[in-house]
Amino acid sequence: MALVNVIPDLGGSFEYLIRAGPRARIGMARGRGSATGSTGAAYAWIAVEGGDGEIAAGSLHVEVGGRRDVFEGPGWSVLIGPKTPFAIRGNIRYTVAGRSWSAKVPPRSIRPQDVKEQAGRDGGLIRTCVADGPLICGETVHEPGGWAAWPPHTHEEEAVLLYRLTDPDGFAVQVLETKEGGRRADVVVDGEVRRVRSGAHSVVAAPDGEMVTVSILAGEGDARATAQMKG
Repeated sequence: MALVNVIPDLGGSFEYLIRAGPRARIGMARGRGSATGSTGAAYAWIAVEGGDGEIAAGSLHVEVGGRRDVFEGPGWSVLIGPKTPFAIRGNIRYTVAGRSWSAKVPPRSIRPQDVKEQAGRDGGLIRTCVADGPLICGETVHEPGGWAAWPPHTHEEEAVLLYRLTDPDGFAVQVLETKEGGRRADVVVDGEVRRVRSGAHSVVAAPDGEMVTVSILAGEGDARATAQMKG
């Protein structure tokens, strides 16, 4: 069973991009349009990539919107604890990330004005949406040709990264340190997802088009964003 179960309404869509498993803490999916769903024994983050509508989760009900896509500024998101039904209504494009979790957590919303923005060491803009807890979540914005996570860095938490690019023909190159001590380059395009369990890593966007990396980190227990959300 998936950590988060979602049934899209007629005209909507939903796709699991990467799943949690015995050696993987985080699962991620993306959807469009209205849907209903529920969490299992899981803690989940629903991030509104763009569009307008509303999200209801347990006793929480919020109207969301204000940006057409992740490239326009901070957006709305919602955190949902285990065994919680939820509904998404409207013309919304969204990302869902989840991990196994059993402790009771009340749902809460993160408004765009609650998102902390700061300049990164490599010149990017870091948006920290969730700074601590079972999941650490955020977005990193980089100009054309800009690096993310430079110099290469590592962290204890597992990370799942969703790459968004304004240029439909654009790409980015993720460089990951291998177990043997070498480096491996991986080309990613808009909408692709990568999991990073260990090793120093960094990514650079192609010269045409802006890039946004949606980053979700999960440790063995609660974690805190003491390091920058750099993708």
